[in-house]
Amino acid sequence: MATPNPAAALAVPERPDKVWRALAPLISAPGRRAVRLYNAETGRFSDTGRLSARLPGRPAAVYLFTSQGRTLVLGLDFDNKRAGADAADADMATAAEWLTRCGGAVVTDRSPGGRHLLCPLAIGTTASAAEINHLTRLLGARLPSLDITPNTNPRSGCLSVPGTPAKTGGYRQLDGTLAAAIDAFTTRSAPELLPRLYELLGAVKARTATPATRPNADVHEIAAYCTGDGDQRTLAPAYVRTDPYDPDIAAYAQHGHMPAGQRQWDTPSEARMAVVTAAIARGHSQASLAALIAPGGPWAAGLGQAYSRYRTGRDNALGRDVTKALNWLCANVLKHRYPQHKKKYSQGGTEVAGPLGPPALRRWLAHALAWADVEYRGKRGRWTVHAVLQTLAWHAYTSGEQINGTWLVSVGGRNLSLGTGLLSEDAVWRVLRDLRDRVGSPLILTRPHVGVEADTYALTTPHGIKLDDIWADRVRVEPVHDAWSIAGHARRRIYELVVHHRLTRRADIYAAAAVSPTAGDEAMTALQIVGLITRTGHGIVAAGPVTLDALAAAHDTQTTREERISRYRTERAEWRTWLDDREQQHEATTLAVLAQGQPTDVGAEQSFWATAMANGPPETDEHLDVIELVADILGARIVAT
Repeated sequence: MATPNPAAALAVPERPDKVWRALAPLISAPGRRAVRLYNAETGRFSDTGRLSARLPGRPAAVYLFTSQGRTLVLGLDFDNKRAGADAADADMATAAEWLTRCGGAVVTDRSPGGRHLLCPLAIGTTASAAEINHLTRLLGARLPSLDITPNTNPRSGCLSVPGTPAKTGGYRQLDGTLAAAIDAFTTRSAPELLPRLYELLGAVKARTATPATRPNADVHEIAAYCTGDGDQRTLAPAYVRTDPYDPDIAAYAQHGHMPAGQRQWDTPSEARMAVVTAAIARGHSQASLAALIAPGGPWAAGLGQAYSRYRTGRDNALGRDVTKALNWLCANVLKHRYPQHKKKYSQGGTEVAGPLGPPALRRWLAHALAWADVEYRGKRGRWTVHAVLQTLAWHAYTSGEQINGTWLVSVGGRNLSLGTGLLSEDAVWRVLRDLRDRVGSPLILTRPHVGVEADTYALTTPHGIKLDDIWADRVRVEPVHDAWSIAGHARRRIYELVVHHRLTRRADIYAAAAVSPTAGDEAMTALQIVGLITRTGHGIVAAGPVTLDALAAAHDTQTTREERISRYRTERAEWRTWLDDREQQHEATTLAVLAQGQPTDVGAEQSFWATAMANGPPETDEHLDVIELVADILGARIVAT
């Protein structure tokens, strides 16, 4: 754990470029490949650039939140301009003490403008923008120099990192050693960091004029997390915590003491609410709390004394506090856990080792991926193409057919996108168009879509690609896991070679993945950050402590998937309605055109159709319109005139 150590930073300052290269990718939100650059004219980080190992020439800040609005790092900005340099130092020291007490790993830095504190969350866990927004407001109400702006905008919230140039000259200096900072981001914080920090602050809402995010929970939301009724109502066992109380909370509960020097509680009422909230989180009910504070109970001299001023209204006051604490826990803490999600979709990327899928499809997929490695070498779109090709193989296996040794599959772009690790439908359509137009492509469009019928593709073996059977054993016919929308599709092949195919030496992995050592090292670092890969020796790696399912759950990709499915259903319904309306309009137009030339007797009608059959349709504008409509709807064409 890296702790503030200004003396060490001043005595042996690390080179800024070395600090930036090591820490910038560890702090930046997964999936974010850009940084925000300071613009002296606007006085803000209003420009953007690419995140790379090269130290930027002007102040740069990395994004704190992923594109899905989740973060792996709690970043706090203490600004000298808000309350002075001494206040910023004191507030940062207080925040560091709170976080380390709650199990946090802390890294700090300094510049002429203020101090930054970085606290990586536990391996395999994330926090939503709403949760961090609420938490920083709680902290900001107690720490005057804290600027909450970076944590209140998930789309553009950013923080400059150690090593970057400072606005007023020089560089942001890391407190402590670089090795200690890297260790903090490797071992990370304890899983119970955020719940314990919430408890310690002990407030149901922030002491600020700005309302906290979602301060109340509705009746149905509370019922989802609780069991029992009346004064026996408690949290359901799945949500009850078992870790010990914070020493300050235990001291107030037992003796009514507010330790000297603490800054988390301004009043005894806040200390009282901290105790009640901590007790509810550990499975207590109003009835069990009443027994604890009753005369002779273990908390009678502490929490019990805090309620003594209510006299006969003591039970009612306790009931109000219990309801308030339970409401706050459900709305601001428990809702950020996802055990209630039930999978309705079979994810890819299972932890079963070895290849998956029929050999014929695996051979096609291996050749198709090898072709893409050559065709898209050096291009970022290569990994998107890999995801689309693998998902096409999956759809061929589940819903396609094999004719004369060739697999045929009919699938639309929206349906395909759901199996590509949540790539957007636009990205999938771009890949499909590009693949269809390339000479030697392993994908041939055999029948364009008509109405609600999807495009049909033939999966063909590309020419000039010859592979041994071992390559077919290193691919898997399965959908791409949603977790890769967080970890990055460019790292998927390296992960699969390690986890599914048991390769351990970096050199072998990079060769099998067809990537350069530089790109491979960058991917390995990113995979270690999210816990999917761990280093076991010099140049040796293995599967990490985090699974793809755990990473996806931490970022709540299931909600993203459900929202996308709902949107797709609506769009398909609108498309069918539009097609039906168009068909009705075409029918009405056809009948109207024919009605204009309606014969007056049977003989004239027979003469009309005899002429039409002998000489083709009359070449009037109206009848040509009808022919065009039939050709548009049914794909008809004139074979003779």
